[in-house]
Amino acid sequence: MPGHNVTEKDFTTAREITEPTGPIVSDLQTAEVLVEDARDQIYSRLRVAVLNAVTHEYAAVLAVFGEEQSIPSREHVLSPITYVTIRRPDGRINYIVLAGISGQGIAQAAAMASLIKYKCRHVTKIILVGIAAGQPNLSDGERDVRLGDIVVGNNIIQYDHVKRTDGKIDLRGDKLPTADSDLINLANRLRASQEFAENADRLKPWQRYIDENVLKIRKAARPKAEQDKNYPQRNYTVGTEYERSDNYPYVHFGTIGSAGTLLKDSKYRDNLNLKYKTIAYEMEGAGVAIASATNGFGYLIVRGICDYADSDKNDQWQTYASVCAASFARCILEAL
Repeated sequence: MPGHNVTEKDFTTAREITEPTGPIVSDLQTAEVLVEDARDQIYSRLRVAVLNAVTHEYAAVLAVFGEEQSIPSREHVLSPITYVTIRRPDGRINYIVLAGISGQGIAQAAAMASLIKYKCRHVTKIILVGIAAGQPNLSDGERDVRLGDIVVGNNIIQYDHVKRTDGKIDLRGDKLPTADSDLINLANRLRASQEFAENADRLKPWQRYIDENVLKIRKAARPKAEQDKNYPQRNYTVGTEYERSDNYPYVHFGTIGSAGTLLKDSKYRDNLNLKYKTIAYEMEGAGVAIASATNGFGYLIVRGICDYADSDKNDQWQTYASVCAASFARCILEAL
């Protein structure tokens, strides 16, 4: 038994978590035992993790998900593993690991996802939440991914994993595992609510979380529509029955392109879309998919769209897009 280095606050936390039925001995040695039991109970309840790449993505998750909690430790040090609790509609509580900030890049995301699985062995699913570039389509209303929209990746390719042979390039990064079927099904059921008429915005649960949380984070308010460079250029000739609000994100499902390169090339972007039907582009998803294959967990990518992967890329929509992605991810977790 280690020395008595558990505080009275830790003791109180442990008592609340373990909810002992017998008499409680209020000495610190007993507190150590209770803290250890509480720690084990929390770890056993951590089945899903949420991962972010950069700070404003993590801030959006904290705002939308609520205050993070640290796992009790008898060593009396801040645990690197934090979690939040989310109440389901049926009253049950889901314990969600906040995996923190991996840093930008495929390797960084893979390393962090693998580390979380190692530290939290009961985790079976990881959701990557953050921002991405979108694939515009100014003639097709249904395929036009706009700034502020949400993209859920049901498939992912690593488009910088290629073979070059005498000037010919063949993609080798198209064999990654697909997203977790349970998470995809839940996300699809949520997406069905946007088939209601535009004036039924209240039926889209993620919109409430967006409205409640954009004011909590610096520069998170939705920019004006005119700050989307494609706003005056849209002239839909197909998908004309497609209806959506200009004030809220629309949710798209499709293939996400992932690479270790920051994409600011519209011609290259459009070629990827033509060849592989990609609708969004980012820098971490392939890493999570690779880690899922080697560590035995399911994954899902949820992205808010902040630019068009072209030379006009800027940061105006980034924080708002992060809140949108976090809000949709929370709705998935509430239904899990």
